[in-house]
Amino acid sequence: MSSMVFLNDDVTFFNVTSPNVTFPNVTFPNRTLNVTCTPEQQHPQHALYHLANICYIVSYLAPRGKRGLLFMHSLLILGFFLFAMWAWNIVCSPNIFSWNFFFVLLNLGQVLQILYSMRKVKLPLELEDIYRILFQPLQVSRLSFQKLVSPECAQMLNLHPGEAYAMQGLTRTDRLGLLIKGKANVISGQHFLHQIQANEFLDSPEFESSRSGVEEKFKVSIIATTPCRAVVWQRQSLEYLLIKETHLSNILALLLSTDITKKLYSMNDKMVTEKGSHLDIRLPSFTGSIASHEEAKKVTESVLGCREFVPLGANGLMQPLRTD
Repeated sequence: MSSMVFLNDDVTFFNVTSPNVTFPNVTFPNRTLNVTCTPEQQHPQHALYHLANICYIVSYLAPRGKRGLLFMHSLLILGFFLFAMWAWNIVCSPNIFSWNFFFVLLNLGQVLQILYSMRKVKLPLELEDIYRILFQPLQVSRLSFQKLVSPECAQMLNLHPGEAYAMQGLTRTDRLGLLIKGKANVISGQHFLHQIQANEFLDSPEFESSRSGVEEKFKVSIIATTPCRAVVWQRQSLEYLLIKETHLSNILALLLSTDITKKLYSMNDKMVTEKGSHLDIRLPSFTGSIASHEEAKKVTESVLGCREFVPLGANGLMQPLRTD
């Protein structure tokens, strides 16, 4: 039995006729990265190889959500790193090492991007309460809410007692306001309709009933009764944001619908017949149950308020008119 080995710088030839022949002193040069590989290193079935594949299997079992993505990419980083070590030290393959090291860097970038998106967004204290009460229960992320109240989309508005947010027949319905603190009264003509509290929209009915590009005026006046602070969105900028943020658009539509419903039910509490019973505004025509014109007048007065108001000056202050 004989064996021949021919080695040069480029090609290695083997002619082995005996299976028991070993070459303890033979090395295989890798001229690409000057790596020297010995026959003992040419065993691919190594623990690093199996550990890397186990990391891949576990990473693909990650749950949904950002935490699941973070878990998946972290295990992929570990798996590709083990494969890179296996390629460099075990099978001595620079190409396999290079590709796996590139995948390590790629997944590391994904991890950094996910961590950046998961950072806690700090909000002003006055907006923190709005987010906690209205938006957080509806699964709105802090990042989405920050976009909604950013200076590019919203402005802060301060109102002094007696100052008007909107005047009947004068102010255009091209904005939406959310009262952060304070109280405001809604007045139609000389009659008080209802009050707006903190964490309620100032003009949700007008915003929903009007359309973009159509100049419509307020049919009521909204007057601040205490120092008020509100966040105001212009219709055009708000609609542009909601086109891009569809989830936020659905949430805002739900909040506006809820706010309008509360305002309607607050008006319903004022609808009392002569017998003292409340009328239901959900009925198709509750006015048909009113027996006479005098009773209709009394119900209307109970809805609009029993006291009349007259304006004092141009600032919109209202004062009750005394009747003896």
